[in-house]
Amino acid sequence: METIAEHNATPFFPAVEALPEDRAEWPGDAGQEYGRLLRELNSWSRDHDWPMSTNSWVAEEAVRRSW
Repeated sequence: METIAEHNATPFFPAVEALPEDRAEWPGDAGQEYGRLLRELNSWSRDHDWPMSTNSWVAEEAVRRSW
């Protein structure tokens, strides 16, 4: 059986600049991206008769992870 292990892994460094907890304090483009993602998620939910209860969290988490 072959075991594959990564010997020289690239170290993971967390983002130095994180978005503030309060979305009202986010930079304008981060807020716009959040709004765009939320609209897309809500549209998909309506089209597929799917609950929208976590869409806000998903959109916020996506922006936080990509910022």
